[in-house]
Amino acid sequence: MARNLWIGLPGRMREISQAATSFERGADLAVSQFTSLGGQVTTLAPRRAPRRMKLTFDRLTEDDAVHLDRLARRIDGPGPIAVIDPVARNLLDPLQAEGRTSNGTAALPWYSAGGGTGALRLSPDTGSLPGTYVWQPDTTTSQLSWHNRPRTGFPVAPGMTVRFTLPKSWRVGPCATRLHWRDAAGTYLSSASVSGHTVSATVPAGAALVTPSGVAGEVGTYALEGAVLTIDDSHLPSAPVNLLPSEQAAGKGPLTQWSATGLTLATDAEGYAVASLAANTAGSLTWVYADKKGHPLPAAGSGLVGLVLTSAVRTRAQSCSFSFFDAAGVALDTSETWSSPTAPAKATHVSVKVTFAAATTAFTSRIGTTKLQHLDASVSQLPGDGCPAMAVTAYTDSPARPLPYRNMSIDLTEVTSANG
Repeated sequence: MARNLWIGLPGRMREISQAATSFERGADLAVSQFTSLGGQVTTLAPRRAPRRMKLTFDRLTEDDAVHLDRLARRIDGPGPIAVIDPVARNLLDPLQAEGRTSNGTAALPWYSAGGGTGALRLSPDTGSLPGTYVWQPDTTTSQLSWHNRPRTGFPVAPGMTVRFTLPKSWRVGPCATRLHWRDAAGTYLSSASVSGHTVSATVPAGAALVTPSGVAGEVGTYALEGAVLTIDDSHLPSAPVNLLPSEQAAGKGPLTQWSATGLTLATDAEGYAVASLAANTAGSLTWVYADKKGHPLPAAGSGLVGLVLTSAVRTRAQSCSFSFFDAAGVALDTSETWSSPTAPAKATHVSVKVTFAAATTAFTSRIGTTKLQHLDASVSQLPGDGCPAMAVTAYTDSPARPLPYRNMSIDLTEVTSANG
């Protein structure tokens, strides 16, 4: 990764090409310590430690020096200032990237919109860390967006390359990923969107902020851990693998790759498998792997599993179930869900079945391109570095030789708002 410091008000950010001669990056811990008469030590610490930065430059160019001077003296407005430091990679807040919040509410890190509202709830998993949230979309078009308080988006500048990857639990399903571009006032301009778990796009002219968003594509419960937002960074988060062999994944080849009940299977002139269901008849379709109980899971062991179907088959399907087996073929667990279940730790194979309810109209369609996806959930993602709004709290400006070069020092502190 190669990126310089970007600093300024949204819409007027500037890249400082010269590296700081001194770069201190830490947090204001504000820990108080008390020692009792008996020698026992008690410490008190706030729930959140705001970020602090101190930058020192030697012989800055005149244009860069004037930019920092205007920021420090609040000539262009009180702020807060947007800062993207060279060390930061995942610009999501550290807790936000883990699907957590420290303030007891999910309203600050995320918000729902789109074709449905959905619900943000505390994780029902008893092993989750405090403040861990899950999202439960109420329609397949519900959209979840990532906040960057106090603004409506994360700071960007035209020409930057922004990449956003959805949380791990979304990547095995039929998700969509979006980047919503906004001007400095937060007014929506346009969007970049893909059908998949990662979108990468160049910031268009006029954009000063970006709001990353995602659509899970299925109704269910989704963990929020593992989202990654980067700027001008080559990092690619882990992607799922399709467990289906190539012909089966394409919906072609021998019909023995599927097991049907109630459905009739046939091969069309182009070699594709076609499933037909008579009117007023229920049925089911199972993807078969040789003589095994299911498709083999990667050697990494347990992980997340999901199914992606063509729109024609998915529209007609009623339910989906995943059955997990150990190496001896013993059944371990079955999950009836369209969202991604987690494979049991000892699972070596998974079988997927889709059921179809009886309807008054007959149904005929190619099985088509299908993905039975697996993602190793143990693979770590880029931790959140954060991209907090900041205020200038100290500033020095010294002439350098030869003029007009300047020596400057600037201190920054994370804020939620700035006045004055």
